[in-house]
Amino acid sequence: MCDEHSVHAESGEAKVGRTLSVERVRQLNSRTYFYEMLKDNPQLTAIYPGIEDELLAGATDHHIHAYPDFVHRSQDMLQIAVDASRARMRAVAFKDHWHLTAGAAYLVQQQIDEMVKDGRLEHRVEVYGGLGLNLGINPEAVEIGLKYPNFKCIWFPTFKSFGWARSAGLEPEKKGGYVRLVGPSGAVLPEVRQVMEMAAEAGVAVALGHTDFEELLPLCTLAKEVGLRTVLDHPLLELNKLLIEEMVTLADLGAYVGTYCQPMIPSLYQPVQDPMETVEAIRRVGAARCLVGSDFGQVLHLDSVDGLRVFVRALLGFGIPADEVRTIVRDNPAKLLGLDPISG
Repeated sequence: MCDEHSVHAESGEAKVGRTLSVERVRQLNSRTYFYEMLKDNPQLTAIYPGIEDELLAGATDHHIHAYPDFVHRSQDMLQIAVDASRARMRAVAFKDHWHLTAGAAYLVQQQIDEMVKDGRLEHRVEVYGGLGLNLGINPEAVEIGLKYPNFKCIWFPTFKSFGWARSAGLEPEKKGGYVRLVGPSGAVLPEVRQVMEMAAEAGVAVALGHTDFEELLPLCTLAKEVGLRTVLDHPLLELNKLLIEEMVTLADLGAYVGTYCQPMIPSLYQPVQDPMETVEAIRRVGAARCLVGSDFGQVLHLDSVDGLRVFVRALLGFGIPADEVRTIVRDNPAKLLGLDPISG
């Protein structure tokens, strides 16, 4: 029986996805949960629109999807950068699953700088991109991409990931077309090692994509060996769900854990989730190894900066201290991208 509908023998508890129990779904969807959340959490009474302003000042969103793209997006890069400027954020970085975004990021940076110069904007936001490798692990493409200005991140395969297809029960060995990062023996493939070494030498980050723990463990082990900064992309999302114990193991190897806006802000794209898992993950992994990215841009989500606003309010409302929120929205994303630290 597939994992999404399995019953774990140890507990006899029916599961929806990898960790979410049917009983927990009932609790989240109960007639009283809404009122309990409002009344029984005194920290929420201190939350108000704008409480996030101070924490967003200087923040970096390292993982945003913008129009045009292979699926429709709600805003283009310039619109998002303008929103980030008005929130006094430090930087934004744009992801494409398939292609190079660094060139477009450079052009958006020129427009932002012009708008600051002529007074249309008060605050300069930094604009970055990188390269997505869904078309395959191609060291030559990476070598060329690294020559572009504003290049800060390489994104490993997502919907073409072998590990993702394996975890989704799609039998990638039979269907083919999926990109392996690790061979059957457990060794990181030579071309993947080459890309990771190139990224480490260039000082850019690698986001590890939609793969599973079986691939992530050797990848993070190698990243530590070569001095590469890495991040686990939304490991709380059912799309490529990790257990918190697995996140801790990978964080101990030096990977950042991406506690993105989903699943704290569930959506029409994946509505059956437990928002409180994000709070638990931050507490157990530790804010020092977590970082926030919106991962927004989808037309049925909040806009990217608005999503960060709600996310920060939620973290504060459910007990993550303001200094830890600052660490995961400001300090750690900047460290991931290799930006100079902000003092104070």
